Amino acid sequence: MNRRHWAGAAALAVVTLAIAGCTSGGGAGTGEQDAGEPVAGGTLTWGVPAEPSAGGIDPMVASAIAAEVIDSIAYDTLLTRDDDGTVEPALATEWDQPDELTWVFQLRDDVTFSDGSPFDAGDVVYSFETRADGGSNATYLSSMESVEATGDHEVTFRFSQPDGTFLDAVSARQTFFIVSEEGYGTATEEERQTTTAGTGAYQVTEWNQGVSITMEKNEDYWGDEPSLDKIVFELYPDENTLLAAVQQGSVQAASFIDGSLAQQAASSGFTLGDAAFRQNLAIYINPEEGPLADVNVRRAFSLALDRQALVDTAMLGNAGVSFVPPAGDPGAPDTADLPYYTRDLDEAKRLLEEAGEPSPEITLSYMGDVAAAHHPVYEMMQQQLAEAGITLNLKATPLAEISPIFTTGESWTDLVAIPGSPRASAVFYLEPVLLEGGVYNHWDGNPDAEKARTLLQQAKAATSPEEYADLVDQLATETAEQVLEVVPAAVPVYFEVWDANKLHGYENDAFYSRSALDRAWLSQ
Repeated sequence: MNRRHWAGAAALAVVTLAIAGCTSGGGAGTGEQDAGEPVAGGTLTWGVPAEPSAGGIDPMVASAIAAEVIDSIAYDTLLTRDDDGTVEPALATEWDQPDELTWVFQLRDDVTFSDGSPFDAGDVVYSFETRADGGSNATYLSSMESVEATGDHEVTFRFSQPDGTFLDAVSARQTFFIVSEEGYGTATEEERQTTTAGTGAYQVTEWNQGVSITMEKNEDYWGDEPSLDKIVFELYPDENTLLAAVQQGSVQAASFIDGSLAQQAASSGFTLGDAAFRQNLAIYINPEEGPLADVNVRRAFSLALDRQALVDTAMLGNAGVSFVPPAGDPGAPDTADLPYYTRDLDEAKRLLEEAGEPSPEITLSYMGDVAAAHHPVYEMMQQQLAEAGITLNLKATPLAEISPIFTTGESWTDLVAIPGSPRASAVFYLEPVLLEGGVYNHWDGNPDAEKARTLLQQAKAATSPEEYADLVDQLATETAEQVLEVVPAAVPVYFEVWDANKLHGYENDAFYSRSALDRAWLSQ
């Protein structure tokens, strides 16, 4: 791996780890040996448990996983990664780092957006400048000084300090989508949120909210022509109803949040892709007032949790004990070594007494209308915390009311549970929590977070993978020491199943991007 690729090295391990687990199951659901040659045409029906929320499918605003999955099909990034995790060309064909503060990308000259507008360097500049102005990904560009078109198909990025994670960021499939300055720039807010006009293989042509999202083949796609004519993502908020649709053959593929239901789908003959634990069930803290302003209350909260029991009982084993980064990331710390992470009720009670809060009352808001498989975690946490004298009030909140927190940085009381998206590099999990402008950052001016913020900034400026890994470990320890975030477990983003007797050439990926749909095809 040459010098220009070192920033992708950390990602290589996580993708290798995750892909290694992506095996077929379900016995009768395989059938690839009899598939024959690819056939063009057909509509793939894919059942999903959630649809995009606030921000719709606007690639510059939306950050919900349901939106990222759709956008990763409709839009492209500068670079991408293959199944081995190696950084590869996408809209950029070459990239180089002439010095520690500069990256130069050569772009494809044969690409058009689905609305017919040509792709060039101006679109890349527009996309990154728009991202830098706000949104959940703005913190990834905190050290970017400028991005400019240095040719019709050449873009140069300049930084105020070395950024050891930038190549990871621009090759992540859900981080920096490239939009058309002409098309996106003149579109209405409604158009941006309900349709797409990207360079990807399929584009959203209809969103029947509460029912389905339809994507049609992009006739101007710059890659190999896709086989499928349409992909219809049908909404099944009740995952038991989704399982019934699988068993009845109403859908050819499905995504489950509940792993036990996915296993039942596999027993019905569908193929089950076994993904790694890439999604933290993150619980973000607002320490500005109330009991959680005291670090000892936060430490007692952490010590009162029995995370292995949460994994084994609340999640029925379909999860892993985790912190930040999640268990499926190679940068994940050994949780046994983390401070205040192994359950100790006596010490938790002592810390509460020391804080003058022997019986604190804390509110946890969570998405009550989606991700029902996660709800037992919060309910079991309530029981565990009560044993230490902590009252956890559970507030089931509609996704529509919680989504402004992760889209625009709206505040919350005490704690909010928001399952996180997999990130391109380890420090990205804590950037929204610690850096200025982060949607989960309520730590500005709080001395408890100062050391962690410094370690994060040092890691971002690392000039070698070894230095980066060491700083990530230190950051995890400090975050646990001050309890700046709570993570009860990590889960796969989705458990994907598909009927391999009907859908051919498909396999799930570690990025949950469904990138293989570009080359998948249906039996006719």
